[in-house]
Amino acid sequence: MDETTLIPKIVKGDTASFRYLYRLYAQSAWQLAISICKHQANAEEAVQNSFISAYKYIHTFKFESSFKTWLLRIVFNESIRIRKNEKSYKWEEFDSSENNNESITIDGSSLLQKKETRERVAKVMAALNEKESVVLNLFYIEELSVKEVAAVLGYSEANVKVLLHRARKNFKVQFEHSNLAVS
Repeated sequence: MDETTLIPKIVKGDTASFRYLYRLYAQSAWQLAISICKHQANAEEAVQNSFISAYKYIHTFKFESSFKTWLLRIVFNESIRIRKNEKSYKWEEFDSSENNNESITIDGSSLLQKKETRERVAKVMAALNEKESVVLNLFYIEELSVKEVAAVLGYSEANVKVLLHRARKNFKVQFEHSNLAVS
């Protein structure tokens, strides 16, 4: 099913269609939220609030962009709001490896190397500033176009291109630096 048939059904109260969209976009929403919020509990709250808002205001969706772009804009705004209102106490940092229960079977060294690389990438992404982390996430992980990233973030396409360039450069420097620290 496509968005043009699902959204009118949701507006009429079809919750099964909304569940379908939720399953389709929940992971994308989570990845964006965690890249901004940096804490698992805050990211979960941002995603939950965003899907509630999307359901509540889906009748305002105008099909000028994809539903995914519209939803990620809501997630972006909600994540920023939660981050700004974050309490002064410290949360436990999200550990991306905690849900990674890979077993080393055939080529243990190869799997271990992949796991270490993923962990390094996650640490570098967390160390980047918020804008850089978000733009890399949307462009590379979510595979949004520059135009779609601009729509989600509310920036010009030129600004997104500059951010992408700067983010790639900073990512490369920090990734190489983390390699030196590992060696």
